[in-house]
Amino acid sequence: MRPILGFAKTALALICAGFISSTAHARMVELEDSELSEVTGQAFINLTTDSANGIDFTRINFGMDIATQLNIKKMQLGLYPKAGEAANTADIDINNFALGSVNDVTGQVNPFLIKNPFLELAYSGNKVVGVRLGFSEAQGYLSGDINRVTGNIAVDLYGKGSYLATQMSCAWYDLICAGARGLVGGAYANSNFSAQAQLVNGSGDADPSRATMIGMVDGQKLSIPSGSGFDNFLLSLFSSSNCELLSTTTCFPLANYGSFPIGKLDTNNNQQFVSAAKGVFLSMQSQNVQWRDQQDAGKFITALAGAFMNIPRNADGTAAINTSFQEAFNGIPRQDTCLGGADRGC
Repeated sequence: MRPILGFAKTALALICAGFISSTAHARMVELEDSELSEVTGQAFINLTTDSANGIDFTRINFGMDIATQLNIKKMQLGLYPKAGEAANTADIDINNFALGSVNDVTGQVNPFLIKNPFLELAYSGNKVVGVRLGFSEAQGYLSGDINRVTGNIAVDLYGKGSYLATQMSCAWYDLICAGARGLVGGAYANSNFSAQAQLVNGSGDADPSRATMIGMVDGQKLSIPSGSGFDNFLLSLFSSSNCELLSTTTCFPLANYGSFPIGKLDTNNNQQFVSAAKGVFLSMQSQNVQWRDQQDAGKFITALAGAFMNIPRNADGTAAINTSFQEAFNGIPRQDTCLGGADRGC
């Protein structure tokens, strides 16, 4: 109970910090009755309740937009012994966690944007069994030295066939692989390939608990979104298995990624986001809790007991995080998050 309530206090403090960081100046002005009749508005804070799957929910909605740039030396949630997991590990463990980025040369701050945050409590009887901090929309860079993550993290990988072919290390006797490499690097060299990725273990199995890797789950296939039915039929003959597809690695350590773009980036400006991710939340619960999906009220997202991070696919099927195949293989450098020289740990 205490860790959950402590998380609720921290989440509320984060929202309040974003609110008081903006400055406003106003004075009271008397309005005539005729002027009042033309005024409409909505409360800054409103309260909603819900019940589902034997759990009652109370949500505090904050009608506000937050622009923040923050750094946390160590973000560790859910540090307790867990069956099947290594000792002294946590559900979410990220060193030098940061939201937003900065330009140390110009002094410009590129904030992490949050729209309509909310704090929700889950009750079983009169006992609080879960708390989640959610955002209607979120966009910006999430950075950190990622050790472990528990949750649902959706990623779309994309890139040209010409690059993918260079990663296919076929054995001399593997004629099928060699033929596929020649096709991908030849006829499909300029085609845009894509694949879906999520939290996995080293064998390519889905791993929502204290994962250290992200990649293509077993059975996942490549596709050419703009390709013909025949193109995608050929690709459907091959799928990822045991973190490998046509002699190409398909699972990658989370530690390789210094920064993740949450939302879609402008292809011409890596600091400009053109769309936001929806349905993002961070929660803690003393039992598995089915939180209502923010994008589809008829669906639920099961958060495992402990700490849980949800960065899901959008309603149209696209992922909240988009990275290139080259970034998947080589990692993503950390964005600068500290003014004054250091890029982390400020």
